[in-house]
Amino acid sequence: MFVATITGILLGIAFPPIPTGVTAFVGIVLLLFLLERLETYLDAFRYSYFAFFVWHIIVGYWSGGFTHGRDVYQMLGGAGLLILNPFFYLIPIAAFQFVRRIFSFNAAVFSLPFTWIGLELFRANTELALPWLTLGNTQTFNLPAIQVASITGVYGVSFWIMLINVSLFILMRKILNHEWKLPSRQSLAMFFSILIMYLLPYIHGTIVMKELQQPSNLPKVRVALIQPNIDPFEKWKSDKFEPFHLHREMTKTLQGKNVDLVFWSETAIPFYLLHSNNQYYLEQLREDLKYSKLNLLTGVPDIIYYPDELLAPKSSKESKDGVRYENFNGSILLCHDSDSIQRYHKKLLVPFAERVPFSDELSFLNAFQWDLGLGGWGRGKEFTVFQFQTTNKIIVQFSNLICFESIFPGFVTEFVRNGAQFLSIITIDSWWGNTSGAYQHLQYSVFRAIENRRWLARCATGGVSCIIDPFGHILEPSELFSRQIIIGEIELRNDITFYTRYGDWFATLCITIASMFIVSAIGKKYYLLLRTQQENTK
Repeated sequence: MFVATITGILLGIAFPPIPTGVTAFVGIVLLLFLLERLETYLDAFRYSYFAFFVWHIIVGYWSGGFTHGRDVYQMLGGAGLLILNPFFYLIPIAAFQFVRRIFSFNAAVFSLPFTWIGLELFRANTELALPWLTLGNTQTFNLPAIQVASITGVYGVSFWIMLINVSLFILMRKILNHEWKLPSRQSLAMFFSILIMYLLPYIHGTIVMKELQQPSNLPKVRVALIQPNIDPFEKWKSDKFEPFHLHREMTKTLQGKNVDLVFWSETAIPFYLLHSNNQYYLEQLREDLKYSKLNLLTGVPDIIYYPDELLAPKSSKESKDGVRYENFNGSILLCHDSDSIQRYHKKLLVPFAERVPFSDELSFLNAFQWDLGLGGWGRGKEFTVFQFQTTNKIIVQFSNLICFESIFPGFVTEFVRNGAQFLSIITIDSWWGNTSGAYQHLQYSVFRAIENRRWLARCATGGVSCIIDPFGHILEPSELFSRQIIIGEIELRNDITFYTRYGDWFATLCITIASMFIVSAIGKKYYLLLRTQQENTK
């Protein structure tokens, strides 16, 4: 278990918040040495699971809110996540063992980077999706090396890490087995090949950043991020109108500061602002915006009623008067010069915390919901692109990601393809106290900016709020658990990166190659069985 523990530690400490991503380049090396000694599926699964469990504990210890223990459901969900999620990572281990048995250990080693990336793409899809531990996320402090993400997405960075691991393993194995002497022509050639593989992304990134970070004449938008530092638990339990008025008062201080767009965070208004019962508060907000000539993007819960039950999804709820309805974790854009309301409903929801997976297909599962104003959200359907006009008569188009959505690379490209000139994230990262979670979520946003070459405005209830440029630099970050207003400028860009245009092409290619290994192994297995049967009948 010692080697498995060290493997988990090396993978775990590679992730934010500390910039020790270099350990990711050796964590899989130890795993391969471990797997070489484990020939049975059971042993490979047992030791690998333990390594992955240690990894998950280090990276995701915060997910259950154990440090403050304020919500039993959150703690149970977090514990379930830490125990169950490592099982997904046994999929490439199973493929590794299968290829090894049919072909050879060397073939299995060569196939591992491809099957691993296949798993990462799988973890970014389905209703159980949770791509938090994508290996590429370990390199968010290493900006020159990850500029390649504008071509391959984060999966290209993951593959680079896996390739270095596999190559180091081959080199060390050859030396330890006395197949290559040190120094020798073979070992030196392999060493310099690994060095070149490691340096190539740096060279590419340095050139890209130098060429593209020149002064531009692109139009700019001045934005303000309101960080009120409201307790995310109490706002659902106490006076729900108090956060609304606090946001209003903070926003009024922006008058005369030439701000084009103001951001309030996820569910900044913890009541149904657009419901007819709350018309008074909506009009108050409209008057504020008209007076100060501001445009506002804010997070709100939203609700849709279905008078015709046949149109209601199975996961919908029933009101006291028997009408089916859905509520949504949403955002709206209110413009000072228009009475229209532009809406977005969150499409990707945190499994169990925000929506029970497969609740449309298995509606009885809706009984398992977080009882804090958050459980049982409906799933949005549109990739909304918001539009407003600045005081300089510039038409601006942007999109909004709500919390969890910002960790899904392929998902974000849809908004940019639809015309978003910059991106925004509204979130509540203070659920888990002063732990790694908020900083990890912040750092992962760096990839979304680089992949799409878009400026990104990030507004968090209790921090960290900031602006991120298209190369991943985090500008003007706020302090966690502080009340602040951040003002900055964002460039409007219309260029489309290779990754934005073609999406997860690289990860799909990896899955194709991994499938070829598996199919070939299956074919060879059945060929050998058939041949054995034929020989036995003679």
